[in-house]
This record gives sequence, C-alpha cells and structure tokens, in this order.
Amino acid sequence: MTKDELLRAFVDAYERLMAMAVAAEQRGVGRAEDRWGPREVVAHLAGWEMMATVRVPVVAGGMAPIEFADEAQNQVMNDAINGAFVALVGDQPLEAICGILRRAYQQDVAFLQTLDERYFQPGEYVYERTYGIIEHCQEHSEMLIPASS
Repeated sequence: MTKDELLRAFVDAYERLMAMAVAAEQRGVGRAEDRWGPREVVAHLAGWEMMATVRVPVVAGGMAPIEFADEAQNQVMNDAINGAFVALVGDQPLEAICGILRRAYQQDVAFLQTLDERYFQPGEYVYERTYGIIEHCQEHSEMLIPASS
C-alpha cells in the first residue's frame, strides 16, 4: 500500500466509523453496562487522535514510542486515558465529538503528508500506527452494527 493509499484508507476509516456512530445513535444505541455506545467510541478515538497530533511528530523525529514493558501497565494506562476522554466529552452531542475527531485526524494527516515514503513501510512506526488505526476503526464499527434478527 502506498503512502497516499494508506492515508486515504485512514481518512475513510474514520469517516465510515463516524457515519456508523451517527446511524447507531439514531437507532437508539447507547452505552450498555459492558459496552461503549456511539459517543464513547468516537470520544475514545478522538482522544487517541488528539494525542497522535503531538506524539507522531515526536516519534517520527526520532524519539522512541512510549510503551511499558509490562502489558498490565499498558492496559492500566490505556484504560485511564480512555476513561478520561470519555469523561471529558460529557454530554456533548455526538456531532460535536465527531467534529473533534475530524479536526484531530485532519491535523494528523496534514503532518503525515509531509513525511517521506520511508515512514510508510511495514515495520515503521508511522505505517504501523496508521494501519493499526484503520483496523481499530473496523473493530469499533463492528460494535455499532445492529445484530441481525
């Protein structure tokens, strides 16, 4: 996949997810005890993308990605960050949360477009993170699809 193809797929994944979240909310899907609703899904991704607007340029500049050696520590950190972003959106309408996500991913894409093709090779942080977001959006999109009767 070329850089341009990857970035197009990245944008499409976010736009598709937001459309599915809006449709799910219109169907009355909300947060359940054991699963996020449309607002929480979009807030989660908006938060991670806002962090990426700072983190990706730093990593592309040569700093190592921040990861804990212990998977349990990574999970605790991820849960804390997700909880913070979901709480921060409060009662904002889904459209406003989608706007936050859209601005954040567009800022990220603007930066990514400035990078050389070498960053977009499998095994490189930028490629893996960008491709991982596409997959992550698909996972969350599947959560928003109505169960067949």
